[in-house]
Amino acid sequence: MKPKIATWEAIKKEYPDRFVLLENPVYNPRPHLKEAVLLYKHRDHIKVVRKALELKPHYSTIRYTGGIRGERASKYIFVL
Repeated sequence: MKPKIATWEAIKKEYPDRFVLLENPVYNPRPHLKEAVLLYKHRDHIKVVRKALELKPHYSTIRYTGGIRGERASKYIFVL
């Protein structure tokens, strides 16, 4: 089965709040990601890095899709 190319917007919508390992990213213009092949996804960025080391894709990137993590961070106030 041939890997499916997906747009960055579709990946973000389908996998919110995830780190994703993407192969053959296409930028238009750089650094704006246009599309890529999704290889792996997980909430833990360390697991995504480990998977990248295991798969050893030739041309890849790891991105965060956005979502809950960023929203939660802005809602908390810490008083020391």
